[in-house]
Amino acid sequence: MYAACAFGFSQFIIYCIFAALFYFGGQIIQANCEDMNDIETCSVKPEDVFIALFAIFFGASHVGTALSMGPDIAKAGTAATRVFKIIEQPSEIDAMAIDKDSSKKRITVADIKGKIEFRNVWFRYPTRLDDFVLKGLNLTINPNESVALVGESGCGKSTFVNMMMRFYDPNFGDIFLDDVNIKDINLHDLRKVVSLVMQEPSIFNYSIMENILYGKLSASNEEIIKVSTLANCMEFIEKQDIGGGGIDETPANLLKEMEGN
Repeated sequence: MYAACAFGFSQFIIYCIFAALFYFGGQIIQANCEDMNDIETCSVKPEDVFIALFAIFFGASHVGTALSMGPDIAKAGTAATRVFKIIEQPSEIDAMAIDKDSSKKRITVADIKGKIEFRNVWFRYPTRLDDFVLKGLNLTINPNESVALVGESGCGKSTFVNMMMRFYDPNFGDIFLDDVNIKDINLHDLRKVVSLVMQEPSIFNYSIMENILYGKLSASNEEIIKVSTLANCMEFIEKQDIGGGGIDETPANLLKEMEGN
């Protein structure tokens, strides 16, 4: 009932405004006419009043519509400011500028012996500044050694590998690869010689071959088959192959696969 009354009252107010505008419009026309029987003598014509009235109402209507989006515009502006602030924040480990610093040491897989050393490494994640994950870690892994890191969740097992690949840098201490501080090694080269296999890998929505090629875009088909065999996934790949004959390396089939992908 209250809503109906409010709606009726608002309509009444609108009608009153319309009546007042038409009344005063008529007064303006009358005041600007020397002879009301001769409309040509009027400096203000009736169509001028109608044009002004419709301009006022349509203008007010569109202004009201635009202002109704004011809160959304303010929220969008605040959100955009936060997003761009994150995007524009410089990274401490800039992977996009890996080849710009010529002072960094260049390495290849053939150069690596495999000695890894953590010297008094302290580390805490930027989102957990009150809790150190690694507290003065000293560890040396010699070439050809296999080492297992065992511990409860959150004790730093994954952090160890993430720091080895310089996804994070230690707050204190240093990490060495073959007695060279990894901060002095070209970041691109470092991540080429250190491999990480996650417990739950991310598979892109492409073929298995294309997923493997993300690790080395220039890999040949022979290398793809070799690494698939080493990873014990060749049997799975051949079972999924429609032809049942593994990878067909004939030029015609390779061309067909390339065009299909």
